Amino acid sequence: MARTTLALAVALCVASSVADEDLGMAGDYGDMYGGGDMYGGGDPYGGMGGYGGMEGYGGGGYGGGYGDEYGGGEPSGPAFTMIDDVDGVQKFLDDEATEPAVIGYFNDDTNKEDIEVFESVASSLQYGVRFAYSVEDDVREAYKAAKSGCVVQVYLPPRFFNEKYDTKPKKRFPGKTLKEDALTKFIKKNTLPLVGQKNWKSNEMYDGAGLPVVTLFTAVDLEKNPKGFDYYANRLRRVAIDNIGKLVFNVGDKDDFSYMLEDYDLELPNKKDVGVGIKDGNKHYAMTESFSVDNLRAFTEKVLAGEVEAKIKEEPDYSSSNDYGGEDAEEEDDSDSLVVTVTDDNVGEVLSKDKDVMIEFYAPWCGHCQQLKPTYKKLAAEFDGVDSVVVAAMDATANEVPEGYDVQGYPTIFFAPADGEVVSYDGARDVDSMATFIKTNAKTIKDEL
Repeated sequence: MARTTLALAVALCVASSVADEDLGMAGDYGDMYGGGDMYGGGDPYGGMGGYGGMEGYGGGGYGGGYGDEYGGGEPSGPAFTMIDDVDGVQKFLDDEATEPAVIGYFNDDTNKEDIEVFESVASSLQYGVRFAYSVEDDVREAYKAAKSGCVVQVYLPPRFFNEKYDTKPKKRFPGKTLKEDALTKFIKKNTLPLVGQKNWKSNEMYDGAGLPVVTLFTAVDLEKNPKGFDYYANRLRRVAIDNIGKLVFNVGDKDDFSYMLEDYDLELPNKKDVGVGIKDGNKHYAMTESFSVDNLRAFTEKVLAGEVEAKIKEEPDYSSSNDYGGEDAEEEDDSDSLVVTVTDDNVGEVLSKDKDVMIEFYAPWCGHCQQLKPTYKKLAAEFDGVDSVVVAAMDATANEVPEGYDVQGYPTIFFAPADGEVVSYDGARDVDSMATFIKTNAKTIKDEL
């Protein structure tokens, strides 16, 4: 019996020889599907109350209010996709090969409570995992779920599944009925491949794994240079296979996460530089030797044995209302900030179509937002005197995110060209990269620069 519940698209992450392994051959994944920060708050920005000599653009910098958790309103769409036919299962799995997926198969008459649990878990994990389910009899039969009535399968990201090291591309939830806590724990435990990609979507899952995270920072471009990623991922796998249950491993783009490198005391200024760090809560460890499988193995063993001194990242004290240690704490002087504060009161004026606007959506408690702060202030200074360019920011926990801006994590940056379509900025978060992006895509400043 078909379920008529209205649901739209999901809202929101091998080698048989050593030679093949080094080329990153992943094997035929498709046939295997078969039937079987919380960082303490405080306003991370300060700055100007207006720009261009105009009043009414904020006052007091980047906000300063506090919100509940992520705030910013409800998610922009359903947390799951409905699958209506047998082909839809494989289509859903193939749609985002770099992200884990969870698919449920339910009897619409007897599994109503299980469906409610599934939808609730999907809502809570939607930013890191893709969810879909089907209540169609032919789909359930094709995937061997017709008799049991309730089957949930968790799929590793196809792109990062490796036949030689990863045991299975999917795992079935063992319960005959669904409980929210049990299903959540099972998903978190089984969505991480032996070695995956570190990105803003997968970060939450890695941080929630409850294990130290080993990250290799290098240049990552899965479209233009997939073998480059696989080269390092396969070397990580040789160490990761011996540390299952002790460590989790990933590869992150060093430019995208340049603001994190200082947490480890890593400096990777050159294009081909590679660095390895281990994060265990607020403890950060940097591998000082050049990267090799043997050096990585020795490094992980020493860290696990407590033989490497950690760099402790001091988190803000958010036990008080001031979130930076009380009223007597020394505050950073943000009086010279050129970043424009966006609020519900001035959002229409700031995001007017006559200027090119780079806007960051942040949360006061977000540690990554804090790290981006000095870079973003420098970016604003880069365009000082260019009246047609605005570098702005909105506290998404204290204000309503405007329509057309899909904010699903912090910080999130968009670029709104004059009289153009809003685009997400997914490039490196350094001044030069962001400034180049603005200059390349701006509609109004070609003659001013």
